[in-house]
Amino acid sequence: MATTADAESNFQLATDFVRLNTNKFESNTLLALYARYKQANEGPCDTPKPGFFDFQGKQKWEAWKGLGNMSRAQARQGYVQLLSKACPDWEEKVHSKEGKVSSSLGVSVSVMANTEVAIDDELKTIFDWCKEGNTKQVAKLLEQNKEMVDSKDSEGMVLLHWAADRGDNDMVKTLLTYGASVNIQDADEQTALHYAVGCEHCEVIHTLLAAKAKTDVPDKDGCTVLYLMQDSNSEVKQIFNNYEHTVT
Repeated sequence: MATTADAESNFQLATDFVRLNTNKFESNTLLALYARYKQANEGPCDTPKPGFFDFQGKQKWEAWKGLGNMSRAQARQGYVQLLSKACPDWEEKVHSKEGKVSSSLGVSVSVMANTEVAIDDELKTIFDWCKEGNTKQVAKLLEQNKEMVDSKDSEGMVLLHWAADRGDNDMVKTLLTYGASVNIQDADEQTALHYAVGCEHCEVIHTLLAAKAKTDVPDKDGCTVLYLMQDSNSEVKQIFNNYEHTVT
């Protein structure tokens, strides 16, 4: 019989698998997974409903709120069941190259990074364009208001966090060109470099380190980028080794 510890471990593996394979799931599935992830980690939704123009925020809020008083244990179980229905062989893939799960679980926000539901272009915000990788539209909006480059969304993330999470090096370079603060922290006190290392996006790691991203900034759990790097692949470790030789 599975223990509580086993159930929690399986849930964590499931959330990490989803984080690294978001492009393989339908938006409605991701939305349902997001709601159960929030319920499992924070309990019933007790946050205010997002504003009228925060369309994605409202959809996420409504999905989470719709779970009512579901227990955290039920939410974890429901999350794994949903994943198993959408991807029956996820457990077989979880340690394979296709569905690699990093043993470092430091980057938590990106678990549900791709829960967007399609919306019309005229309703999209700069965050929507960033997540889609449209550097032209992002640059156009930043030309109109450069202060948006470091503004935070309802998840407590700035544009640079999203670009690093997606592994979008062109977007990262664009945002840095417009003055993005390379070491700005999110709601969990993680920097863009935390995201890039956690997801092993090597090009983005190169770019952020070249922009003087700090490697010793701790998140709210005391986890630094250097700590995350220890569990990364050999290519990531080599990047840091080269970087250390360059700066010394």
